[in-house]
Amino acid sequence: MDRTTKELMVEEYKKLFSSAITGVLVDYKGLKVEELTSLRKTLHEKNSRFKVLKNSLAKLAANGTPFEELGEQFTETRALVYSQDDVASPAKIMTDAAKANDRVKIISGLLVSGEKGKVLDTAGIKELGNLPSQEELIVKLLYVMNAPITNFVRVLNEVPSKFVRTLQAVADSKQ
Repeated sequence: MDRTTKELMVEEYKKLFSSAITGVLVDYKGLKVEELTSLRKTLHEKNSRFKVLKNSLAKLAANGTPFEELGEQFTETRALVYSQDDVASPAKIMTDAAKANDRVKIISGLLVSGEKGKVLDTAGIKELGNLPSQEELIVKLLYVMNAPITNFVRVLNEVPSKFVRTLQAVADSKQ
């Protein structure tokens, strides 16, 4: 690879490391092309990406970014699964992929907050992957917010219903 190509790759990695809000570092050694294509398609549907890293260039690009702490783990066959808008989806998809295929190994991950990143180990990535999705959390929140109103309406409805049942019982007893 010539120098200009390497410089372009470093710039591309630097942009990626600066804009991603979460990343999962995976070892994908031994995956077949079809499996890798299917994984990329699944990630793309959830606004996540799979980027194969050139380790030496990725180490250079990570300097000065939140992903700097992952630099020492850029070795062997590594790829970064990242997202620029959803914190949990890369972890969810990669946790499921690791369960389904033993050739996918989660190495570590990173959650970005501000200028710093918090490194997550494999257990942390799995916990993040087991969190409910944003849609599920919104549904639960709406259910919780709706519950008091629903219960209040049921109580209000019970008063006339009880009155009608009482009248019916009195009418039945007089017949």
